[in-house]
Amino acid sequence: MTASSRSPGPVSEPTLASAVVDRLRGDILHGVLAPGEKLRLEHLAPRYGVGRTPLREACCRLASEGLVTIEDQRGFRVAPISRADLLDLTRTRQQIETLALRAAIAQGDITWEGEVTAALHRLLRRIPASGSGTLDEAWELEHARFHATLLGACGSPWLLKFHAMLFDQTERYRRLAQVYGKAGRDVDGEHTALVRATLDRDAERACALLTEHIARTTELVLAGHPGLRAGLPSSEKELPTKTRSIRKKG
Repeated sequence: MTASSRSPGPVSEPTLASAVVDRLRGDILHGVLAPGEKLRLEHLAPRYGVGRTPLREACCRLASEGLVTIEDQRGFRVAPISRADLLDLTRTRQQIETLALRAAIAQGDITWEGEVTAALHRLLRRIPASGSGTLDEAWELEHARFHATLLGACGSPWLLKFHAMLFDQTERYRRLAQVYGKAGRDVDGEHTALVRATLDRDAERACALLTEHIARTTELVLAGHPGLRAGLPSSEKELPTKTRSIRKKG
């Protein structure tokens, strides 16, 4: 999501509804609209420069993505966050993305290999300010593109659609926790190893690396967000990961 997609100003038909959805989604993902916040259409209308009808439609569309909740006779709210929800998202994302990655590895051609390599190269050129507490939008954009490109040859529009929804949901948590990376975590190395295994057509290792990559981010979010820390267990059973099996391979 780029800053320009959220800029105020008049929007012409027929792009009005989509533009409002994009801007509202961006504000939710970036934490501008806080989890659980009441979405009062009369207040949002002047902010986005549109009427209540397109705003209501945007809220309904985002409700289908799980970013907004609909309350009977009471309007809309930004979807709340919880530890249980993040763990469920993590498990589901791991399952969906590894399924898509296996299919991409089996079906991807040389063009896809080039696209994956280029996506990694662009991502590595964008270095997030680790530990600074400030999000780098250029890195965020390339990071999203990288993960989408990695799965792009899976041949299933539904898998890619589910990936996009789950990615946005988990990215909201990461942004709210201001998690980029921490000392001791080599994010670039994780992405590079994932691409190497993928281009080697080693589906088992690539999927194990992807599973662990997603799990590591969730661990940081759980530790970094004050509302998600309580009762943090040490059990690997709660947070799916294949750390041990990967490390045995070096």
